[in-house]
Amino acid sequence: MNDLYLPALRASPYGLQRSGLRWMRPSGKSVEAREPIAACHVRLAAPRGEERRPPLAEEQNDLQIVLAPRTAGAIEYRADFSKGGYRDMVGSSDWDEGEVVGSAVAPGEGGELLALVLAGRRGFENGEGRGGLLSGWHERARGFWEGEGSGRFGTVLGLGTCEQTGLFRGEDMAFLSWFARAPGPAQIIAVSDERCVHSSAVVLQHVRRTPAEARAISEAVYAWIGERMALSGSGAFPAFEADAWKGTLRGRWPEAQNVLYALYMLAEAVGTSPILERTEVLTRSGLVEQGPPDAVALSTGSEFAPHFRHKRTGWMIAIHGFRFGSFIGPGVIDWLRRDFERVNRTIADSERDLTALADEVAARTGATLLVQNLIASSAADRISNYSWLGETFAESIPVIGAEANLMVSGLTRHPNISAIDSDALAADLGVSHAPDRVHASRALLEAQRSEIQRVLKERCVPGF
Repeated sequence: MNDLYLPALRASPYGLQRSGLRWMRPSGKSVEAREPIAACHVRLAAPRGEERRPPLAEEQNDLQIVLAPRTAGAIEYRADFSKGGYRDMVGSSDWDEGEVVGSAVAPGEGGELLALVLAGRRGFENGEGRGGLLSGWHERARGFWEGEGSGRFGTVLGLGTCEQTGLFRGEDMAFLSWFARAPGPAQIIAVSDERCVHSSAVVLQHVRRTPAEARAISEAVYAWIGERMALSGSGAFPAFEADAWKGTLRGRWPEAQNVLYALYMLAEAVGTSPILERTEVLTRSGLVEQGPPDAVALSTGSEFAPHFRHKRTGWMIAIHGFRFGSFIGPGVIDWLRRDFERVNRTIADSERDLTALADEVAARTGATLLVQNLIASSAADRISNYSWLGETFAESIPVIGAEANLMVSGLTRHPNISAIDSDALAADLGVSHAPDRVHASRALLEAQRSEIQRVLKERCVPGF
């Protein structure tokens, strides 16, 4: 039996406190190398008299550590490390590196466990959702680990739509698939697309935005919110109607849905661009500031979401079409119709903006763009003669997908752009692995991760 003990993680001059450990595998079971076995919440404790803003301040409430053994074997746990109840969610003990938490029956040594650190920045700070790993709504989530490597962390930023959520965060939503495959030091950052879709047009405008433009956008949003808050007509407060006990699909206070969504969009527009944002990581030697991401992953699917341009300020936004229901509220839809104009983007527009974004990012940070193409292949595409389609041919989904993928292929001539050919991977595995052409199976996601890792190695991104 070989002891397993907590790894070194330091945040000096701040203390590091942890909750009780929650075991993720039954004691006595065999696990693989780098397979997570336990997790806990952690928190930075300020020194007495410290008044400065603490590191990781925006992520303090959703900071977790996942532990994994370095080698495969059967694991036995110390039961007293799990307190049960809410004690396993709230920091109550100091992080003591070297503290023995269990033992391993393995051919090699047990030794220090590997640590994956998870950090979530909430979309709404009071929207607590603790429970599992990175549970709740986070506008930015990340996982980072030193592993057994050395040197600086390589960072990949995922700005794509839901197909990249599965690709980077995984079905566990906690980056465990990448922790298992990338030696480190490495960091994966995933920015959500619930508020705004990160097309090349939106991202390019954001990274170039000036303080004056941010102020103009803020004034436009505040003015519209002022209009909405002044409304108090019939039906504005359904909670006080006679049939309030039945509940309502419009919410207890429908106007809140409109106002909150507008504020979320504003926060997206005037906050730091994720492409430029720096991060802090916990390491064996202490807190280390990381530069902007080394690689930025985008999805071609983002290019064809509905786009809108504010008539007065020029502010460009993109929103998933399926969210035009109760998600954003009828007031926001009316606002889009009145104060915005619909932008019909072509494949040529996407090509222009992706090229400009690659140039901008190369000049600002030196990062590489990874552009994931569309899954255009389909078992249903067996028509040999398209002449009967007439003008609708050019607007059909298979044709748009094929032309968009051809555009992405051409973009790889740019020195700062690499393509992730999901269409070819789906065709090789079988299109049944993505029947809706977007949401991939576990096998297809693993193939996509392998391709991304290959490109990252080719681009010499550390840690992957």
